[in-house]
Amino acid sequence: MEDTTKTWGIRGISADVRQAVITQSQKQGMKAGEWLTLAILEKIRQDRNAGKALVASNGKPAVSAEDASAVLALLERLQGMGIEPPEHMKKQATMLVRKCMTSLRKGTSARQEPGIV
Repeated sequence: MEDTTKTWGIRGISADVRQAVITQSQKQGMKAGEWLTLAILEKIRQDRNAGKALVASNGKPAVSAEDASAVLALLERLQGMGIEPPEHMKKQATMLVRKCMTSLRKGTSARQEPGIV
């Protein structure tokens, strides 16, 4: 008996999704349970890795050049509108740029993944 003739179910899984699992598993020459297990494990791996950022060797998150650039652009826009940014904001921007430069020198800068803002 093939997986296509067996009935299986998990609460909340519709018939069309079950059929898609069967179809995909057959395309890959696997049993439906094996394919579903791999699909679930892959989803878990992707979810775990989605929130991870590259970190510097000291365990602190590395500063990306994009972040530093965005902060500097914000300060420039404020000044362009005639608004003088507060001193603490200027100091924080300077620290961010320095951290970014240090990270770049050490080769530990964070790289943004495509699609992440």
